[in-house]
Amino acid sequence: MDDTTICQDDTVQLRAASDGFQYNWTPAASFVNAQVQNPFCFTHITTRYEVTARIGSCSASDNLIVTAIPYPMASAGADTMICNGDPVTLNGYTDGKSVIWTPAASLNSSSILHPLARPASTTTYTLFAYDNKGCPKPGKDEVTVFVLPDIVAYAGRDTTVVVGQPLQFQASGGVRYEWFPGIGLSSSDIPNPIGIYTNESDVIQYRVLVFNEANCFDSAFVKVRVFKTGPQIFVPNAFSPNADGHNDILRPILAGIQRMEYFRVYSRWGQLVYSTAQHGNGWDGRVAGSLQGAGTYVWTVKAPDYKGDPFFRKGVVMLVR
Repeated sequence: MDDTTICQDDTVQLRAASDGFQYNWTPAASFVNAQVQNPFCFTHITTRYEVTARIGSCSASDNLIVTAIPYPMASAGADTMICNGDPVTLNGYTDGKSVIWTPAASLNSSSILHPLARPASTTTYTLFAYDNKGCPKPGKDEVTVFVLPDIVAYAGRDTTVVVGQPLQFQASGGVRYEWFPGIGLSSSDIPNPIGIYTNESDVIQYRVLVFNEANCFDSAFVKVRVFKTGPQIFVPNAFSPNADGHNDILRPILAGIQRMEYFRVYSRWGQLVYSTAQHGNGWDGRVAGSLQGAGTYVWTVKAPDYKGDPFFRKGVVMLVR
């Protein structure tokens, strides 16, 4: 039997050139079955194997050395997260002579230890390491680059409040938040701070930075107007729905109001021409798609204020053509 070389911990089949009827290989612990002529064995370290063949009372022995060469060591580095569109450097390591990364399409080079990766989606890269020490097979390791989706930053809808009214903010889209400026806010580093205002203000524009798990961020804005009056609903006394982008929609402005139960508009003859319970919606001067004529219309609005007390107002508005 000839000596042989294998990669460490690989399976190799040994072959005894013999006409014997019985076989015994040692050390037996390395073999799947040490009692056959051509057994499979697992070799972790270089080992001398001996086989004894028997025919009746006659026997003969032989031995060989199986040299176990370690696989080239390959380390692809730790898994990482990046933001969509960002590059990342892979951190490979080996004691071998050469390397190949796959898949190669999103790498600036597939044959260096530290290539720059630009994956379009979450990708697992495999590092293959080769050497010339006797093991012809490569060592390998994997690393996954998790590509996070785009951040959809949201700060809430522009709103109005009155002095003394608590305002609940509610940002979304990330795992960490920073608000600027911190005027009136109970906290500037949570998604849902409460705003309390002691002075009237035309407009406070807040910017919230929304961060993801990779510490990338996007921002969103929300405007708050603070009135010194008590709870109130403001409705313009005229509007001109002529599609010029100015004063085209008749909508109420809520200040110190918890929610709107209804906003209704009637013709001068008492016909209901528009109704909504959705804050921010308004009448565009049409009924069933048809333009309504210029003239005076009556509006009514009902809503609980921020304390829960009922609030009702009505007035007139001029539709101008």
